[in-house]
Amino acid sequence: MKKILVFITVLILVILMGSYFYLYQDHRDVSATTAVNTFNSNQLLDVFQDSVIENDKEILDQVILITGVATSASEYSVILDHKIFIEFDQKNYNASNYVINKNQTYTIKGRCLGYDDLLEEVRIDQAILEK
Repeated sequence: MKKILVFITVLILVILMGSYFYLYQDHRDVSATTAVNTFNSNQLLDVFQDSVIENDKEILDQVILITGVATSASEYSVILDHKIFIEFDQKNYNASNYVINKNQTYTIKGRCLGYDDLLEEVRIDQAILEK
């Protein structure tokens, strides 16, 4: 009886630990990930505004490089060409001391979240500034 109780306890612990590590995985490190594609802001917007849904699916949740002119900037985000909203990864942002100036061209690597129909902009997060 004791062997069965010990076996069940160990089995439950293994299942709980496996579930925990599966559910709470580390986030993707964008700085170490290779970008799947490179776009300027107009090209990226065109991909989402065309009627071909397969094009959208190829870059959703993928790391991409985007180049554009900064039209608005705040502490942890920037808007490129009034069309692309980019939120920087706060850990890398604080360590790198980014300085984003308006009307300058930047290349930024980040994870593409998709197109926001309400605000009519493409959203990117976990971004880092490429030098």
